[in-house]
Amino acid sequence: MIIKFYCFLAVMLNILIYFVLGSLITGRLKKLRFSATLSLITGFFLYYVLFELLCIPMTISFRPLHLLSRIWAGVLIILFIISVFMNHRKWAVLCGESCAFVRSHPHFCLFSLFLLITELIIIIGCYQFTLDAAFYVGSANTCLTTDSLNIYNPYTGMWQDHFEMRYFFANYAVNDAVMCFLTGLHPLVWTKTVMEAVVIILVNTVIYRMGCALFKGDTGKTGVFMFFTVYLSFFYSTIYTAQEFFITRTYEGKTLIGSLVIPLILLVYIKLLEDPGYPFYWWLLFLMSVGSLVLSNSASMIFPAALGIFMLSLFLIKKDIRILVKTALVVLPCLLSVLSYVLYVKGYFVIRTMPG
Repeated sequence: MIIKFYCFLAVMLNILIYFVLGSLITGRLKKLRFSATLSLITGFFLYYVLFELLCIPMTISFRPLHLLSRIWAGVLIILFIISVFMNHRKWAVLCGESCAFVRSHPHFCLFSLFLLITELIIIIGCYQFTLDAAFYVGSANTCLTTDSLNIYNPYTGMWQDHFEMRYFFANYAVNDAVMCFLTGLHPLVWTKTVMEAVVIILVNTVIYRMGCALFKGDTGKTGVFMFFTVYLSFFYSTIYTAQEFFITRTYEGKTLIGSLVIPLILLVYIKLLEDPGYPFYWWLLFLMSVGSLVLSNSASMIFPAALGIFMLSLFLIKKDIRILVKTALVVLPCLLSVLSYVLYVKGYFVIRTMPG
């Protein structure tokens, strides 16, 4: 019971961090109403972008995990203080608006909460059977127990003489190790309970916002949309679908690409149909482009492909060449990641795990 309580606090801590970080951006927007859900989504990707900017230099300079953890904790505390100073009035207003929304739509809120709790119980409680758990859980555990950053093979525990470029930018598991160091939770508990719950909450947040965008804020239609989206998630017969990854492999970074990033691209596309020049959504796409690379290397190909399909459609509708230019700039980090991997595979460079 104590572990469950700690897990609940850890989930709330993650949600709070994402919201606070996201508020640094969404709190500055003029045309959009300050939103808890939009702040949460934005903050999630900003969190991993900032973590990557700190993690990569420390990885190639062979710094230990405990040093990265302490510096990252310091960075978060500083950003938290800045965000409180800049956004506390907006948070107070948001609190009042949220309470008013709950009072005016009690049935929708209870139904949404019921759907969320149902998913949490079923997914976290089910048997996670895929072999990839050995890598995703093992990577976090190996980094934690060896006090290092991606130097040891998570399958064997053996030292690697160079960094595998397939995983070099995908530091989702390293962040898990950092948070385990800071919270004291075991990597198995953190990955398969805490982060599973966080992913489920984030995915449902995107589904909710998509329903609101499609049905113009009609809570009844949005509730039906959310129900059938959740319902369909549990009835795929193959693991080779995004939603089956969401149900059975929630702890994997690539699950976030299929179940969070791609639906979010669709949501941004819907918003850009209304105003294709609004800067915030393009900056959000850029955060997603970089942040997705931290979640899974698969994003280096999936994100440009998915975004390209939607933005080509947007270009054909709006007839604005700037859409294609902005799209190219947004996917540039992913393309550079692909290029670095190809050059690595072809033997043009290698990054050693020891100096000299």
